[in-house]
Amino acid sequence: MNLLGTAPKSGAGWMAFTTALDNDNVTRLNLTMAMLMVASFVVFSPAWIMDTRMLDNANVWTKPQKFNVSLGLHFFTIAVLLQLVPRDIRKGPVLLIFSYLAAASLVFEYVWVAVQAGQAKRSHFATDTVFEQAMYGVMGLAAFFLMTIALALAVQIWRKGKRTREGLWLGAIVGLSIAFFSTLYFGYTMSSSGRYVGADLAGGGQTVPFFGWSREYGDLRPAHFVSMHMMQTVPFAGWLADRYGWNTLAVVGGVSVVQIALATALYAQAQSGQPFWPV
Repeated sequence: MNLLGTAPKSGAGWMAFTTALDNDNVTRLNLTMAMLMVASFVVFSPAWIMDTRMLDNANVWTKPQKFNVSLGLHFFTIAVLLQLVPRDIRKGPVLLIFSYLAAASLVFEYVWVAVQAGQAKRSHFATDTVFEQAMYGVMGLAAFFLMTIALALAVQIWRKGKRTREGLWLGAIVGLSIAFFSTLYFGYTMSSSGRYVGADLAGGGQTVPFFGWSREYGDLRPAHFVSMHMMQTVPFAGWLADRYGWNTLAVVGGVSVVQIALATALYAQAQSGQPFWPV
């Protein structure tokens, strides 16, 4: 049975998920990128535990580990939602080109983030040398290509997607589209002004474990996080609406509005210099 339908009776865990996906090139590519991030998380874990060096108030390997988790989820989501369009569309030039652009961007950012972490240097907001400034600009372009696959897939689902599961169909279109535009907006805001409001890059005082969000100063990253993960939460809400017979428009629209409102509120709070979770 397809992953987006009823769960298979036999098999469990990761194998049950991956075997339910089609075996076309584009699905395999996105799933491979997701598995690369999972493997990288495991590989980097010993260094993350044993290396005591700090950068910007966090362990030097925390950034690569957050990168691994976030991008692993990103590519796994794309691999799953690709199943909403027919196989011939998945194998067509549009999704193939944007998937390879996203994969190439991932490899580029992955290498740069890891290299800089090994040297206890910033990968984002790195401006110490002309080369680092140039790389920071290229990373912005790579981040754009990482997200364009979401918009390209949303368009293809809208044009050619299976509408037998209306909630998932609508949730995928809305979630992928809004995540694309809102992530670019919040990402651009941070790239031009920095992550903190009221503190410099060197540190925002006490932070939320792993995420590194400041608990003492305004921090733009929570708003970015909430908006980016609409590509998971909104399709999932649509899937739940299908499964339990809920009103599709109410569920998908409601979750979307609430999440956009939350991201906007977190952004406004950060801009005022207030942390979302004060000490």
